[in-house]
Amino acid sequence: MIPTFPDFKRLSLDDEVDVKYYTNEYKPYSSFNFTNVWAWDTKEKRMVSELNGNLVFCLADYKTSEPFLSFLGTNDVENTTRKLINYAVESKISTTIRFLMEETINELKTKCISIKEDIDSFDYIFSLHQLANLQGSKLKTKRHLSNKFKKENPNAIFKICDLGDKNVQDKIISVLRRWENNKKNDNKIYDLEHEEIAIRRLLETASRHKLVLSCIYLDDIMLGFSIDEILPNKYAIAHFIKADNSFRGIYEFFNEEISRYLLRQGVLLWNWQQDLNIEGLRQLKTSYHPVGFLKKYSVSLDVQGNK
Repeated sequence: MIPTFPDFKRLSLDDEVDVKYYTNEYKPYSSFNFTNVWAWDTKEKRMVSELNGNLVFCLADYKTSEPFLSFLGTNDVENTTRKLINYAVESKISTTIRFLMEETINELKTKCISIKEDIDSFDYIFSLHQLANLQGSKLKTKRHLSNKFKKENPNAIFKICDLGDKNVQDKIISVLRRWENNKKNDNKIYDLEHEEIAIRRLLETASRHKLVLSCIYLDDIMLGFSIDEILPNKYAIAHFIKADNSFRGIYEFFNEEISRYLLRQGVLLWNWQQDLNIEGLRQLKTSYHPVGFLKKYSVSLDVQGNK
């Protein structure tokens, strides 16, 4: 049971039903998706509370690990925001409330609160109809690369696997190691430590999650994996994807095949989460031409407005 603010509890798997009670009312913002928040709790410090009928999170910055507050909901938004800012002041943590939904911001009418778009945290939304066929001139390059992969690797297959299968899990870790080695060989900057911990958290608790594990195999060798989650309202969210990119066109082929599978499950829109202002991620996600974004905002007290 989620406690009432200012009390918090450490986030656990047992909170999934309670968290989804709130999140299922809104569009699937990645910052509040239970699987996402729980998997990335690599320091096991994330907490939840309830205030004015809103779901409150104490999260950690992806880059600095510094704590900050956020909330999901549209109830008594000004009062909720002010109480969280006051709590942050008393707790000596960041007084900026982050990851607020556009629906929340639309309910914030006061002039004393400063609102800023958090572009780095916008979720990218893609049409599965477009990605399943790589339609149109904008995706011509993606279509060419996918076809190139299929031509050069005619024995490669796409299949859905069991996330709880220990043999499959070992192969997932093997893919991570090859991905890491490719980054080293290309002298590219990467940070796999926290991501691998997050993936291992899902593997260790696979029976507790309803996730889709897609894989690419070439003969008996796994070349790539993707962990996705089918959500209400014809959405899916991408949690993790890794592949051996020494095979040219593998990601283009993989995304095309995943899209076709998700479409067959009745999904229409695919959330690829945010880019965190990582230039490579931004370029990649933009190159697939999203059909929209789930916008997020940060709010803080407007010092000038309070004078």
